[in-house]
Amino acid sequence: MADRERAKSDTRTAVRSCREHFSTDPQEHTVLFGFDGIIDTVREMISERESRDSVSLIRELDSLGRRITDSVASETSVAIEWMDCGTRTGGHVCHLSRTLGRWGLDPLMVGTFGTPMESEFESAFAEYTTHSIGDPGTTDAVEFDDGKLLLTETGDYRKLDWDLLDKRLGHDRLATLLEQADLFGMGYWSMIPDMPGILSGLAEDVWPTLSDPPAHVVFDPADIRHLPDSQLVDGFEALQTLNRQVPVTLSANRGETEELVTSGGGSVAGDSMLDLATAARDVVGVDTVVSHGARASAMTSSDDQALVETLHIEEPEIVTSSGDHFNAGVCLGLLEGFDAEATTALGNAVAGAFIRVGRSPTLPEVGTFLGEYARQI
Repeated sequence: MADRERAKSDTRTAVRSCREHFSTDPQEHTVLFGFDGIIDTVREMISERESRDSVSLIRELDSLGRRITDSVASETSVAIEWMDCGTRTGGHVCHLSRTLGRWGLDPLMVGTFGTPMESEFESAFAEYTTHSIGDPGTTDAVEFDDGKLLLTETGDYRKLDWDLLDKRLGHDRLATLLEQADLFGMGYWSMIPDMPGILSGLAEDVWPTLSDPPAHVVFDPADIRHLPDSQLVDGFEALQTLNRQVPVTLSANRGETEELVTSGGGSVAGDSMLDLATAARDVVGVDTVVSHGARASAMTSSDDQALVETLHIEEPEIVTSSGDHFNAGVCLGLLEGFDAEATTALGNAVAGAFIRVGRSPTLPEVGTFLGEYARQI
C-alpha cells in the first residue's frame, strides 16, 4: 500500500511539473525522422452479424486467440469477417512527423513513400520536406480493447542498409538534413534488420563531419522479438558507438524492453517499469531509456529518473500507434529541456489524448488532458 501511495504521489508531482512547463504555443524546432513508411488500414473484426446493418465486434485480442485455439482443436478453419475503418499513412516517420508538425515544429522526413511518391503521403505531408527512398509497406491494423494485431506486407525498408541509403538518398544529403535538425528520430529496428549498420555508418562516417548536429537522437526499436539475440547485441554496440557522439534516448514498450534486457543477458524479475528501464539501460548502454506501458511509464538516465502512472481511458477510440504518440511527447520534452518526470508525464498525456480522440491531438488538447490527468490521478 505504501508503494502504491508513493507511486501516486510521484505521478502527481510529475504531472504538476509538466503542466508548469508545458506551453500550448506553436513550437519552433526542426526534427528529422527516418527511415520507414507504411500505408495502414485500420480494421475491426466482427464477432457476429446480428442483422444486415448491425454487428457485434470481437473486442478482446484474447477472444480472437480462443477462437483460433478452438478451431485448431476441432481441426476446422477460422473464418472471421472484418470492417475497414479507414486508411492512413503510418510507421515511425509518419506518426512522429504528423504529430509534431501539428504542434508547429518543422519535420524533415526520409522514408519509403513510393517511387513515385504514393498519393497518401503526398496529400498528408505536402507542407513538409520529404525524401522517398523506396516503396512503402502495407499494414492491416486490427483494433481490440486489450491490444492490436498488425498484419504487414513489408516495403523497401526491409532491405535498407548503409550503402542503399547512400544510393537512394546520399550520405551528403543526409548530413545536410542533420545539420538542420534539433532532434533526429529513427525507427523501427524491427522492420529494418540492418539498422545496426546504419547506426554505425551515422556514428563513424557522418556525425564527425557535422558542425551543428542534432542535440538528441530518439531510437524506437519496436517489436524486435523476432530478431536473433546476436543481431540485437550487434545493435547495442552500434547504439553505444553513436551514443558517444550524441545522447541517445531509446524508447520501447514493456514487452520490447523486456526483450532488450533478456537478449543481453539481463533479468526482468519484478513488476516495476523503472527497474525494467534501468536494466535495459545497463544492457543497451545508451544515455537514456524510456519504457512505456498501459499502467505506467518510466524514464532513466545517469542523473535523472521517473516512474509515472498513466490515466486509464475508459472508451479508447484507437490504440494503434499510441506508442508513437508517447514518443512524440518525449521528443517535445527533450527539445524543451524538461526533466524526466515532466517528459514522461508529457508522453503519457499525448498518448492518452490520442487514444481518446483517435487522432493526433493539438497542443491545447494535450493541455486539457494534462488538467484532467492532474485531477484524476
